[in-house]
Amino acid sequence: MADKEPAADTITDLIDDDEYNTVKQERQQIANATRAIHIFAAVSLLFYIIYLLINHQHINWANFTINIILIIIYFCLGIYSSYKPYTAFIITLCVIAIIFLLETYFTAQFSIRGLAIKLILAVYIVMRLKAAKTVQRYEEEHVKEEK
Repeated sequence: MADKEPAADTITDLIDDDEYNTVKQERQQIANATRAIHIFAAVSLLFYIIYLLINHQHINWANFTINIILIIIYFCLGIYSSYKPYTAFIITLCVIAIIFLLETYFTAQFSIRGLAIKLILAVYIVMRLKAAKTVQRYEEEHVKEEK
């Protein structure tokens, strides 16, 4: 039997690696959760811009500015989830929880629609936490091996 080249063995081992295939599937789940964060931020931004256009004379600029900053934070967390998905998802869940608590404590308004959208996003992210943890651990181990 002829000896295979080391590069060919590496490619075969990589393709046959069950852990690699599992991580590849879980990366797709993370990509979907990242898209969900971006969609949430984009829709929120769209609603705030429409609100600004309709109520430009009676707008609370401090509240509007805080909400725009939060939307920017959501976009940044979506981007960060490409590098450290588990960490980004945990931070996103914390931000959602803190915002919910602050909204209920400081404002008399309670939006069922806002709560439902945040709850859907939070549940969607929680369902992908295990995949994010697995992928982040896998990438940290393999980056260390490459160095």
